[in-house]
Amino acid sequence: MIKFFGRGCAFADEHNSAFFYHDKDLILIDCPATSFQKIKKMNLHKIQNIYILVTHTHGDHTGSVGTMLQYAWFILKNPVTIVAPSDEVKNDLQTLLIQIEGCEPEWFNITTADKIRQNWLVSAIPTTHSKTLAGKCFGYHLKIQGNDVIYTGDTATLSPYLPFLHDGAYLYTEISFYKSDVHLHIDDALPILKKLSENGVKIYLMHLDDENEILKIIYDTKLKFAPLSE
Repeated sequence: MIKFFGRGCAFADEHNSAFFYHDKDLILIDCPATSFQKIKKMNLHKIQNIYILVTHTHGDHTGSVGTMLQYAWFILKNPVTIVAPSDEVKNDLQTLLIQIEGCEPEWFNITTADKIRQNWLVSAIPTTHSKTLAGKCFGYHLKIQGNDVIYTGDTATLSPYLPFLHDGAYLYTEISFYKSDVHLHIDDALPILKKLSENGVKIYLMHLDDENEILKIIYDTKLKFAPLSE
C-alpha cells in the first residue's frame, strides 16, 4: 500500500517518510535529507509526475525538499508539484524554498490539498503537534487502490483521525516510546490501537523513537511496523 524510505523520528538514522505510486505518478509523503539519498536511486525517468505531500515544515520532514526540486529540474527535467495541507503552510513553504533556500519559482509547482483534484487525495486532516506550529500540522486521508488510507503525520492525538477509520481501512500512525507533549505516546494510544485493529483496521506504526522497546510492547498484538522499501 505505502512503502517507507525511513520510519524513524527526528533523531533516528533514517527520518520518517513514505511513498506510493498511482498509475505513472510518484507521490512522496514528506522529503527529509535521509530519503533523498534513496529517492535519487529510483528509476525516476519513467515517472510522469512527482508530487510531494507535506505534513508540516519541521526539518526532519522537509529538509531535502529544496534539493529534490533542483534534482528534478536539472537532472530529470520534470518539475515537482508540492502539495501543502493549507494556504498558510503553502506560504511558509514558498518562503522557505525561495527566500531561504534560493530555489527558483519555475523549478516547481505548488498547490494545496483542497485544490489539487487527484483521485488519491481525499483531504488534509488538521492535527495537534508542535505548539510553535499550531494550526500548521496535518495528516492526510488518501485513497489508494480503492482503500481508505489515513496517514497521521506527526501528532499528539488520534482524535482527528478516528471518524475516518473503519473495517478495512489502513492507518499509518506515529508512535513514541518516550513521553512528550508533541508525540503520540504508546501507553496512551495502545488501548485505542488494539481496539481499532480488532475492528478490522490495518495499523502500521511509524516515526519510531525506539523500535526495540516498541516491538516488545506490541509483540502480542496485530500492530505492525511500517514496511521499509528495499
